[in-house]
Amino acid sequence: MPPEQSNQYSQHEFVVQNLIVRYPHIMAAEIRENVYSCAKCCKPLLSTLASYCQNCGTYLRKQNCSFLDNSSLGKNSWWIWVVFTIIFVVVWQVIGSLPLVGFCGILNVVNLGSYTCDLETLVIAGNSKAPNFLLMHITFVVGAASFYILLKILHGKNLLQVLTKRLQFDYKRSLFALLVFFLLGGISLIANLMSGSSDLKFRGDIPDLLVITIMALVLVPVQAGLEEAFFRGYLIQGFSLLIKSRLAILIVTSSIFASLHLMNPEPWSYGILPYVVSVFLVGLFMGLITLFDGGVELAVGVHIANNLWVHLIVGLEKSIIPSSSLFIADQESLELVSTVIPSLIQYGILTVIFALKYKWFQKLKGYTAP
Repeated sequence: MPPEQSNQYSQHEFVVQNLIVRYPHIMAAEIRENVYSCAKCCKPLLSTLASYCQNCGTYLRKQNCSFLDNSSLGKNSWWIWVVFTIIFVVVWQVIGSLPLVGFCGILNVVNLGSYTCDLETLVIAGNSKAPNFLLMHITFVVGAASFYILLKILHGKNLLQVLTKRLQFDYKRSLFALLVFFLLGGISLIANLMSGSSDLKFRGDIPDLLVITIMALVLVPVQAGLEEAFFRGYLIQGFSLLIKSRLAILIVTSSIFASLHLMNPEPWSYGILPYVVSVFLVGLFMGLITLFDGGVELAVGVHIANNLWVHLIVGLEKSIIPSSSLFIADQESLELVSTVIPSLIQYGILTVIFALKYKWFQKLKGYTAP
């Protein structure tokens, strides 16, 4: 065995490890669950027992592969990260909004039934909320396409490298997170309705809700996936090139996530401080489970579930994307304590469930911040 500081391998040791350790039958299940890749050649490690990468021979004994290692792949000059972010945000928020702006302009010139549109808020009102719901989500479709293309052109990265350290996106993780979120939300909703002091009102617009449900099942994953890819994937990896502390990275990216939500009507309608703190905690939680799990799969699942819940189950009257949710929360403002405490409890429960399910406690030493 060569000294640890050496990054090369002897031909004899490399061959022996390939012959003896490459396909250990007793490790088959573990290898399928823990698919890691070499930080140098980016190819999959065929065994978690080998001390060398079976593809390029890089010494692995002290190697600590993580989601953040992917940040070093591709082109990473500082100006590329800046140019990417500026172009992406402009395409996402400005160009992506053109269909909504155009349709809104038409409604101010042509009479289309009961539909009207306020050019200041760009909210389409009428018999159904579906047209507004569809056009507002087109923004995210355009944003997702631009994110994928710009990542290829400017960084020379593929989308998977920004999403996860695994060899493929683990959809089962996202589905598990979605189901657990809905289970906890369902329990909370039933308890709220049975308490006799619920502030929820049954909306009853079932036909419109069914139409929006079909749209939401297709478009909400695009919306949630884009936001997680950018905030918990791209930005976390980008700041990891500048900041060594993972806690500092989470605080910075969560602050950006919360500040951008100030453009929504909710903070100005229900209280800036409770809303901003709530969104900041969401970003912190999403970033935390992304770093612990080595990918955005769980964060995407939680994000999809949260948005589906707001659009379809319990919504607010004044929302950035109005919907015909089954219930509507009848409240004039948000209180800091009553908003933050339940959120912290929910995030704590989800973290424990994910940690037990995916054995995070066994991997925590690999994420020790400097």
